[in-house]
Amino acid sequence: MRAKKVKFERGGFVLIVVLCMVMMLSVLLLGFHYEARVHLQAVDTFRTSGRALHCARAGLNIAIAAIKDRSGIQSDKSLLKPLSRENAFIMDQGQCSVTISEESGKLNVNFLKDKNGKLNRTKIEQVLRLFDLLNQEKGGHPQIHYGLVPSMIDWTDSDDQVTYLPFIRSEAKGAESSHYSRLKPPYACKNGSFETTEELLLVKGMTPEVFDRVSDYLTVYGNDEVNINYATALVLQSLSEEMDAAMARHIVERRKMKPFESLAELRGLAGMTESLYNTLRRDTTVESANDHFYVISRGSVDQLTRTVVAILNRNMETQSVDVILYKEI
Repeated sequence: MRAKKVKFERGGFVLIVVLCMVMMLSVLLLGFHYEARVHLQAVDTFRTSGRALHCARAGLNIAIAAIKDRSGIQSDKSLLKPLSRENAFIMDQGQCSVTISEESGKLNVNFLKDKNGKLNRTKIEQVLRLFDLLNQEKGGHPQIHYGLVPSMIDWTDSDDQVTYLPFIRSEAKGAESSHYSRLKPPYACKNGSFETTEELLLVKGMTPEVFDRVSDYLTVYGNDEVNINYATALVLQSLSEEMDAAMARHIVERRKMKPFESLAELRGLAGMTESLYNTLRRDTTVESANDHFYVISRGSVDQLTRTVVAILNRNMETQSVDVILYKEI
């Protein structure tokens, strides 16, 4: 009886060991299976992301072709549609959406001082009015402070003297290297023109939140004239104190029917005064010698999106389109 009991106990112990090993193997197999699935999903996501990026790049090529094949926007009005709204294109493995905006329809912050190094009061007040208009918008957005303007002037001028704008009641002083050298990490004030819009993020007072609000209305490309065929209603309203929201909308609605071919056509608009017309005639244009375009191309595959952002320059003399800024998001 005792021998059978020992044999039974040993058999039960072996069974328990086997069951434990089976359970451990099952856990390991489940772990390997889960890890394999994670790796496969990562590979699939990477492949899908790559396909989405290809779609976004294809959208950029579409934008380049659309811009290059036109001898001039004013001679081919079909390009005005891509400039005013998002355009979607279906591709083999996904789709892309392309938005093109003309940089000449924005306020150029490289011209807050004139060629002689003197403050350009007209341009400065236009940017200040733009900030006022943006600050009036509802939605709990961060305040855009006037101090950004003298700080942008100090970033671009060649001297190390802090700019003071006496016609601003508060935040009238800019910043030079003495300010930036105390930051972590420290850096020097450029004392040269902005090369990219993103460079504004280095200026005192420019936060990412504020940049997101102003970047659609400011540019660093082209000349100091604003193209009224592409300026938003907000930019148009910032051009003069006499330009109210109704007149700005009127200009936008009028150009949808037919782009302005000359500034003289502004005189025929209802409510246009001679004083406002003379202001617009000095500061605006209806065409540009070298056009700069801001392109956003989003490629989508299986609900995964990749974005390409680029600045394109169309040189009318060489009939070429150059990519002067390219960024993948």
